[in-house]
Amino acid sequence: MGARELTSENIVFPESPRWHEDRLWFSDVYDFKLKAVDLDGNLEVIAPVPGRPSGLGVLPDGRMLMATGVERKLHAVSPAGEVTEVADLSSLATGFLNDMVVDAQGRAYVGDTGFNPASGEPFRPGRTWLVAPGCDPEVAADDVHLHNGCAISPDGRTLYVAETFGHRVTSFAIDAAGHLSDRTVHAELPSRPDGLCLDAEGALWVAMVQDAEFVRVDPAGEVVERIASPSPFALACTLGGPERRHLFLNSADTTMERLRAGDSVGRIDVVEVPVPGAGLP
Repeated sequence: MGARELTSENIVFPESPRWHEDRLWFSDVYDFKLKAVDLDGNLEVIAPVPGRPSGLGVLPDGRMLMATGVERKLHAVSPAGEVTEVADLSSLATGFLNDMVVDAQGRAYVGDTGFNPASGEPFRPGRTWLVAPGCDPEVAADDVHLHNGCAISPDGRTLYVAETFGHRVTSFAIDAAGHLSDRTVHAELPSRPDGLCLDAEGALWVAMVQDAEFVRVDPAGEVVERIASPSPFALACTLGGPERRHLFLNSADTTMERLRAGDSVGRIDVVEVPVPGAGLP
């Protein structure tokens, strides 16, 4: 499979890609902006985000729900870029808010890193927060080793979470109220996973941030396909496009030392795959 560059213009560190309204929306984390790009590579800044954009997920009303990493709040963003605060986790989270997935009922599963990974601060386990419409945020899972990429199965009954510092993808059962149980190691991985997405065969595409590759992990937890990342940091991936067969690959040319100084050059590539996307996002 041959990937093509979609865009690298004015991108710094593209995370949490979400296909929505015929465009790929993403958080350009270290450019402090929410952006979108179409299949022709036309890029638009949806909104500036001083609190640093992080996880994204589409709400039932069509707005984009966005977590802010440093500010530690959730905001709903209209297609016109109007930003409305939805929830405040600033007094609850022990780290930065990270990646997120939103289910069909508008419930958000939000990662809380537990520490500041970019500053060199020592590792501490974090949490997964459940933020349901009209309800106070609650801890859905604790002792999470940096909640990163996440996805929900098509039937809405399973949550998959990349635990970056655990070198694994973990799955949870979701009950009718959105609570999590039956925590299971879905896949043990050789290094740190970042963003991920689910396909129609129950396989996960996972960005392996330190290995400069994107891997497809089958339902048994085995790596069955690999795509080399065009940049050293493989950050995130999602399936979208007209038939959800376009696999978008987000990456960045940087190092942790350079990133602390804001020095990063991001890009987004795309490759068409035979198995379409499934579930959420």
